Amino acid sequence: MTGRRLATGWRPAAFLVAAVLAAGAVACGSEPDRTLNPDPPARYAPLKHVLPEARLAVDPDSEAARWQRQTGTDWLDPIAGAPQARWVNSPQDVATLPDYLTAARQQGAVPVVVAYWIVDRGCSRHREGAPSAADYDRWIGDLARVLTGTRAAIILEPDAVPADCFDATRAKLLARSARRLSATGQAVYLDAGHARWKPTGETADRLLAAGIADAEGFSVNVANRQTTKDSIAWGRELSDLVGDRPFVVDVSRNGIGPPPDHPGRDDEWCNPDHQALGARPTTRTGKPGVDALLWVKRPGESDGLCGGEKSYFFSPRQAKALIARSPMLPAGARGAAAAADAPAADTKPSS
Repeated sequence: MTGRRLATGWRPAAFLVAAVLAAGAVACGSEPDRTLNPDPPARYAPLKHVLPEARLAVDPDSEAARWQRQTGTDWLDPIAGAPQARWVNSPQDVATLPDYLTAARQQGAVPVVVAYWIVDRGCSRHREGAPSAADYDRWIGDLARVLTGTRAAIILEPDAVPADCFDATRAKLLARSARRLSATGQAVYLDAGHARWKPTGETADRLLAAGIADAEGFSVNVANRQTTKDSIAWGRELSDLVGDRPFVVDVSRNGIGPPPDHPGRDDEWCNPDHQALGARPTTRTGKPGVDALLWVKRPGESDGLCGGEKSYFFSPRQAKALIARSPMLPAGARGAAAAADAPAADTKPSS
């Protein structure tokens, strides 16, 4: 399951964390406030260059791939056959990771793994995520051990840095995790949010506190639908403030850009009608500072109990719409999807 996220992604922050309250909001493009991290790091870790020009792994056990095998449908090829990230949301998910890593090695490709179990993950008073920092530290240790011997790209904790509940305790936990995973040879990208969430100055301050100096870089637009152009512009502005670290962009569902704003509504982030498959994942971006365009959020997997979906799992109906509406695909692929009979999300994932 990869959909339980970004419930606050379309809303401006209700308040800044206590550590930056006195400084107030930082204007986009301004120098970052250094309250959380008074002194910029004197040294950034050398880049590992795991992603640029690399082949990306295709996950043979994605929900889309499993549904396609069960039904024998060809119209789903644009999603099921494309490289996508593997989300690790719990201790149980760590146990399933070796099969994905083995498949990546057999393909001669780089796996992309999303680590998503931070304490108080959804800023919901500890109803989601690891029960404690100690549990999270053990989980990161288990993840590091499984990854040892593999060169992977790790998207570290979507939403954790820009979230309203970000504070010094979370920053230290993220910094420790980035350092430990990087030490095993992984290219760690701390998630920075998206171009319409936080200004770059404030985001840079948070990334510095969260260990960007020990990470490979940061991720942008994870599970969101901001355009690639806007995401890259925002990412480059942010990179200037954090030692020119490179970044990756999630383009899984941004083929027609974000849904329009509707005054009085805050649910347009959740399975909106206005979305389409984005560009195919690639590490050959031709754009300096952009290590890859990735499918981090798996297209077709539901955002939640909204927009006509009744689960957080793979929705053939949503996959069909993403393909049929995508300007990135040939007319034949779009037409085949449009003509397909596709149900809504299952109440449980296929096996």
